[in-house]
Amino acid sequence: MSERIRTTLITGFLGAGKTTLLNRIVTNPIEKVALLVNEVGAVHIDEALIERSDEEVIELTNGCICCSIRGDLRDALLRIAKKRRQGEMEFDRLIIETTGIADPGPILQTFYFEPAIEQQYQISSVITVVDAYQLERQLTFEENVKQIGFADTLMLNKIDLISADEVVNVTRRLSNLNPTALILPTIESETDIQHLFETFHFPKQEEDRLMRQTDGLEKAAESFTALTITEATPLHRQRFGAVLREILEAYAEDLYRYKGIIHFADTNQKVILQGTGMIYGTAVRGEFEEHKQTTLVFIGKNLDEQAIRKGVKAAREHG
Repeated sequence: MSERIRTTLITGFLGAGKTTLLNRIVTNPIEKVALLVNEVGAVHIDEALIERSDEEVIELTNGCICCSIRGDLRDALLRIAKKRRQGEMEFDRLIIETTGIADPGPILQTFYFEPAIEQQYQISSVITVVDAYQLERQLTFEENVKQIGFADTLMLNKIDLISADEVVNVTRRLSNLNPTALILPTIESETDIQHLFETFHFPKQEEDRLMRQTDGLEKAAESFTALTITEATPLHRQRFGAVLREILEAYAEDLYRYKGIIHFADTNQKVILQGTGMIYGTAVRGEFEEHKQTTLVFIGKNLDEQAIRKGVKAAREHG
């Protein structure tokens, strides 16, 4: 089977700077991208770059392509994959732009629960563009907080509109809401584009951020919960597996993202955990270099802190 199509999801608050970011990506690309949007006309591309255009597709002189979803996302993804296989479209990465109020959950589920999509596409990053100036007001809306929770990269845009102290405060607030995400402060969505890609599958920098976390609980909107648990005692592999299944069954789609570095009693190697909803995976990532401990982050809706902590505690190795 041919290599799966690397896919980046870009979401964010209304007016946060997504369109500006998209323009930066397609006008100065580091690779050929296909941009999938609701309406191609909504992306204001310099006419000098347009080589061919119709209602559904804009082809640029630099090799990038802008496509309209035109209905169902699954159908659009299958059409694009077919055209790429047949040589009608040539690109290295697909970028999907969501509307300002879109929930990333169902979009990500399309890539995991649709076999025809899962076989041809691979999520490589989820980026949420955040308006630094409007952050606290926007955190009162569940949809906005969800977008933060699902991200592995948070672009903190419009930092020129707030003071240096406020930048520190909103960065800390975002870090509490999504402890493992990469946070990129920007003005007019300007950043090194390479930092935005290949961040979904637990890069070393994210591992380092997770290792620095301490126990904590952060809440926003009516029901958003970000829970960080650290455990010094090694965990029993089978007991933890049972506890994790219970957590997934209890919360299912209300568990947006969860990640961890686990210290099991039967190995000196770090075991990486990463999942969204009911789908998760684990991998071995070398031996612990310093202090051995388990660090887990659960981000979701109405998470019961005490029940989850009790479950993890019950998974400890008793010796």
